[in-house]
Amino acid sequence: MKVYLDAVSTTSVHPEVLDTYKKLLDKYYCNSDALYDDGVAIYDMQEKARKNIAQMLKVKKEDIIFTSGASEANSLAIKGLCLKNKDRKHLITSIYEHSSTYNAFRQMEEFGYEVTYLKPDQNGVITAEMVEEAIRKDTLLVSVMMVNNEIGSINDINEIGKTVKKHPGVYFHSDITQALGKLEIDLNNVDMASFSAHKIHGLKGSGALYRKSHIELMPIISGGQQEFSIRGGTSNALVNIVLAKTLRLSLEKMRSDEVYLNSLHKRLMDGLNDMVTINSPLGGLKSLINISTPVQSEVLLNALNNKGIMVSSKSTCGSKKNEPNRTLNSMDIDDTYAIRVSFDYTNTIEDIDYFIECLKEILKRYA
Repeated sequence: MKVYLDAVSTTSVHPEVLDTYKKLLDKYYCNSDALYDDGVAIYDMQEKARKNIAQMLKVKKEDIIFTSGASEANSLAIKGLCLKNKDRKHLITSIYEHSSTYNAFRQMEEFGYEVTYLKPDQNGVITAEMVEEAIRKDTLLVSVMMVNNEIGSINDINEIGKTVKKHPGVYFHSDITQALGKLEIDLNNVDMASFSAHKIHGLKGSGALYRKSHIELMPIISGGQQEFSIRGGTSNALVNIVLAKTLRLSLEKMRSDEVYLNSLHKRLMDGLNDMVTINSPLGGLKSLINISTPVQSEVLLNALNNKGIMVSSKSTCGSKKNEPNRTLNSMDIDDTYAIRVSFDYTNTIEDIDYFIECLKEILKRYA
């Protein structure tokens, strides 16, 4: 039996998304910037997709920049803004951001920027009050993710955005990847936001940066006229086109998924009972549970893998690096005994029950 419980890492491709993509591949191969009819047709479809995505997010069409995913979007937002605004040298982020965000800030330190790394509270949350205390006269950017990808804690980006807006010349960016399709997202007080398609049953190598169009960014990929001259290179037009369908399907299912995911969450929590320590906060994302057990995570992962169960011990972007888990360490949790269990609407009650059964057996054997 194979059970996939690593949905925050990536998801399967929705059948409708895959079917649409395959049909497009058969016919539409021309460059979307070409001036002949077939190229113009692809360009028009891509721009319609951009418009549809903007409408779903309640933003302007020109605010959407297609990227290869959230990692690129995070880099473009952070580095692009810094390199375009060199008069302010102070940046604010959290210690537990995704590696693409965290490492972008670390790189900006090499360019002479000073970064304040906020530490989450006991519930794993970064608050607007923390941001307010950290903002200085020379602050340029605040970047805080909406949902932490390790423990599922939820940050109130609306309140953080309101706080940032009180300070002229300071911008607010949020990685909304783990929140998209799971929570209501209000971008009114957010200047830039990043997301990926593959977290919501879309294609890998697909994503976007929402950026209020008045914000100037230095291109990270130099090139031609593509993406408002901000992201060069031949457009991956077909992938961009199906991103609109991916987002629509995800948002349409969000309400019904919430009820179902809550039932899976309850089943999992009831099954775990007193076997483990729950690291995720009570008010966090229901479909992501971080736990600690008496067995080292490497041993537990291998034992679960032998049972056909796929979970992770940390963000997959850092799974092959022997580095400490910044999220857990910031909360004084020993990451050598922690694993992350995450699921979505493709999972079943039977999946959860099988995981609990195997976990009990493994803990009995190794603990």
